[in-house]
Amino acid sequence: MIDYKELGSDGEQWELFARDFLSEIGYIVESPPNRGADQGRDLMVIENLEGHLANYPFRWLVSCKNNAVSGKAVSEEEEKNLLERMRGFQCDGFMGFYSTIPSAGLNNRLTQLREKGELKDFQVFDSRRIEGYLIKVGYSKLVMRYFPKSYKVVKPLHLLTDKYIPLECASCGKDILQELSSIDYRAVIALANNGDQSDGAIHVEDVYWACKGECDRTFEGSLYETRGLITGWEDISDLLIPAWYMKWILTIINELHSGSYKYSEPAWKKMKEFILAMGQRVLREMTDNERKRVVHLLNLPSI
Repeated sequence: MIDYKELGSDGEQWELFARDFLSEIGYIVESPPNRGADQGRDLMVIENLEGHLANYPFRWLVSCKNNAVSGKAVSEEEEKNLLERMRGFQCDGFMGFYSTIPSAGLNNRLTQLREKGELKDFQVFDSRRIEGYLIKVGYSKLVMRYFPKSYKVVKPLHLLTDKYIPLECASCGKDILQELSSIDYRAVIALANNGDQSDGAIHVEDVYWACKGECDRTFEGSLYETRGLITGWEDISDLLIPAWYMKWILTIINELHSGSYKYSEPAWKKMKEFILAMGQRVLREMTDNERKRVVHLLNLPSI
């Protein structure tokens, strides 16, 4: 979903991305990338390991390789003199930060060095592992900054309020919003009404969202059996389409305005929660200036 070719074959841009990415996920950047000869080191980061008696700073030597354009795996030849580089910079472990994957030969070499005790540990951030982080909540600014074209396609999760709002399946509890980045058309939002339209309005007594199939059938059945409610639904994946999302919201507004739909307090509360949660993926990321402006507007006294 993330097209690393957006950075071209520019090694410097890949190193800057690695620096910002590793900093975002909690590493302390000790030695950032810089122009000039790096003597086999792109950057060094520290991970604070917590023990029972003390904390231990574990220093990683990070090697950044951007082979996205060629698509080739990173080979042993591209990672020469591993031990010499580690010892020269007094590092504890080796970290590969690659836009593709390491070759089998490089993986075997790293594994052998660790088994012999010549290397305390190693880890590789390959294309898929990096992508796994980028599509999660909290990393949308990184995607927008370095991969603007991919950002438009992926629509990564971002915060609209001060904390993430999950969209948990009413039956199994799985966060549907996290799943939407990789699986389409697997969940629905349903409006449950009591079937009474004696006053000319449909009375929505409950709103729920659930995985398609067993989860939806189970929860829908329980609503009918216990409360006599019947449901109508919308596919959540369709609501990821901005124009359809807005049309759906405007339809709800029009129904309320005309009086053709009436919501119970619990149902309306859930509807607002759903709209906010979905906005974390449908709407674009706010800029820093926009966030400051929103805070300012929220602090203005009411008239």
